[in-house]
Amino acid sequence: MTLAPEGQWPHYTYAVPQTYTKSQVRLVGLGNYSPKGIITNEFFAYISTCLGDPRKAEDLERVTGLSTRYVRASTMALCRRMAGNDAPGLIDDPEAAEDESLVDMVVVAAKRALASAGLEATDIDTIIGASSSDNDAFPTIAGWVGMRLGIPTIRATMLRGACACQTEAFQVCAEVLAAGSARRVLLVMSEGLLPNIMNVLDWKTSSLFGEGAVAYILERGDEPTYVINGSDARQAASLFYQTPLRKDSVEMAEVDLRIRQLFKEGKGKELSQLLSQYHVGYTKMNGKEVFREAPRAMAESVDALLRHSGLQYDDVQHIVPHQANSRITRRMGELLMNDYGWPESTMGKLADNFRYYGNLSNASIGTALVELLRNDRLHPGEWLALPAVGGGLNYGCWLVRYQGLKNVDAVIDPA
Repeated sequence: MTLAPEGQWPHYTYAVPQTYTKSQVRLVGLGNYSPKGIITNEFFAYISTCLGDPRKAEDLERVTGLSTRYVRASTMALCRRMAGNDAPGLIDDPEAAEDESLVDMVVVAAKRALASAGLEATDIDTIIGASSSDNDAFPTIAGWVGMRLGIPTIRATMLRGACACQTEAFQVCAEVLAAGSARRVLLVMSEGLLPNIMNVLDWKTSSLFGEGAVAYILERGDEPTYVINGSDARQAASLFYQTPLRKDSVEMAEVDLRIRQLFKEGKGKELSQLLSQYHVGYTKMNGKEVFREAPRAMAESVDALLRHSGLQYDDVQHIVPHQANSRITRRMGELLMNDYGWPESTMGKLADNFRYYGNLSNASIGTALVELLRNDRLHPGEWLALPAVGGGLNYGCWLVRYQGLKNVDAVIDPA
C-alpha cells in the first residue's frame, strides 16, 4: 500500500496522517475480566413499554445487534431501584461481590495479563490507565492498580475521556517505550458506564452498554508498529458528557427523584424532555450523528496507518475496532472498500463481539482480542488494525503485528 499515484494522501475528513507514531513495540501480555451478572433485552423492552414506547426484546436485538450485557452486582441493584424489583431480564450472579469496583475488575485483568506474559508485577516499569467512567478523581485507577499489585511507587498515569482513550493510550505507551523511560508498560482499562455516566431509564442509550476491564503489557520489540490519534471538537455535541461537580449534587438528586416519578407514571415524553434539558451528569448522544461520523473517523485512521506502513491490504488479517455497535463496525468496513479501495475481503476481517458484551468503551478492543484467541482465530505473525472512536470527537488506530503470548491459556481459560 502506498500513497495515491500522484504522491498525495486521499482526502480525509478527520485523520491527519502526519500525527502518527512509528516505534518498535511488542504486545506480550493480555487479559480481560467480565462480571457475571447479565442484563437481557427483556429489561430494556420493559422500560420502553412502561414509558409508552413499546418494544419487544427481539425488536431491540434487530436494531442494535445486541442480546446480553455483563454487569456487576451493584449495577443490577441500581436497575431494580430504577425500574422496580419486578423488572424482567436481570440475571444475577449469586457469587458476585456487592461492592465490586472498577479497580477490582481491572486488577483481575492485570493479573491475567501478567500470567499470559510469564511476568511478575515487579517486571513492570510504568502503568498507564484509561477510563470513560472512573468516578474517583484520585487516587486514579492506575495508581490503585500499582498499589494492589505491590508496586506502589512506580509511574502511574491516567487518561480520562471517551472510547478512543484506548488508542490514545496505545500511542502514549509507544512513545514512553520509544523514549527509553520504561522497558515494559502495563496498560489497564476498566469501565462501568451504565451506572456512572447515564441514566438507566434513558433506555435508547443505556441499553447499548456493558461493563468489563482489560489489561495489556507492552515492551520494546524488534518490529515496527504504527499508531495515530486525533480530535475534532466540531462533532462534540454528537456524544457529550459533563462530569457533575459537588455543587450539582442537590439538583441531581432532585432530578433523579423526578425521573423515577415520571417512570412510575408512565410519562415517557416528559421523562425524555427532562433528560434532554439536564446537561450535567448524564451522557447525551445523537445516534444519527454518531453513526454518520464514527465509522468514517475509524476508517480513515486504519487507511492512513496502512499507507504509512507500506503493507498491502492482504497483509492485515484482522481489523478489531472499538465495539460501539455492529452497524458502525459494518459501516466502517464499507467505507474502507468504497472510499479507499480496500478489497471485498475486508468485511471478513472485521471482529464483532458486540452482540454478547455491548459497548465496553475502552475495554472493548481488548475483550474482542481475547474472544479471537478463544475462538482460535488469532495467530502469531498476523497484523492487527485496532481503530477506535469516541465522544469529543476523538479517534485513532494502532497497527501492530501479533507475535504470540508466552502463556495463552492464561487469557483464554483463566483460573
